[in-house]
Amino acid sequence: MNRILVIEDDTEILENIEEVLELQSFRALTAKDSSMGLELAKTERPDLVICDVIMPNVDGYSVLNQLRQDEETAAIPFIFLTGKSERSEVRLGMELGADDYLTKPFTNEELVRAVQSCLNRQMRLERRYEAQEREIASLKAQLQTAQELAGMSNALLQKLSQGLRHPISNMTIGTHMLRQNLSQADLDRYIAILEEECASGASLLNEISSLQEYLHPSKLNLLRGKLKSRNPLI
Repeated sequence: MNRILVIEDDTEILENIEEVLELQSFRALTAKDSSMGLELAKTERPDLVICDVIMPNVDGYSVLNQLRQDEETAAIPFIFLTGKSERSEVRLGMELGADDYLTKPFTNEELVRAVQSCLNRQMRLERRYEAQEREIASLKAQLQTAQELAGMSNALLQKLSQGLRHPISNMTIGTHMLRQNLSQADLDRYIAILEEECASGASLLNEISSLQEYLHPSKLNLLRGKLKSRNPLI
């Protein structure tokens, strides 16, 4: 149930608005002066404020200005009630951030239409804001995923470099030794070393190649598992 705060020093008008709102299944909060209205706005956080322009002590413009200055009440929709003689001053209220105004006397239908219009507009704004928040959250998640993938790609390259360094070093030494005048036993031993290191390097390259297919955001969790489970890349 939407809560609507009505600030009006004319008791008859105040009670009439309250009755109309209650009949439309709104919850009406009423205040006969600005101070009471401001207090209710801060404590009750209504969905809409309807406020008279001309009131003793603090006028409607000051009420609106104070609400807009407070972060907790700044976004509450606001409708001015104004007499015909004050209609030319409505522009001031709109510039201060009012959403609409009703000129006295107004019909019950005009009141309900104005209230519903403001609430609908506010609902659309909130939905748009929520959609933007979801979009921002999605973009942040995509960025985080991309950064994580980039980190994993770097980790793969580092592991590849580290994993190949030892076999290549041994193959270099083995190749050099094969050029020496070796006995058959030493020759066989170095050939075996070269074969072993070639197999080790090939295995590591195959490991990296098989992991490349997981370098996609949709397979990030699978990639995490692969990196944890495959010994050459731990």
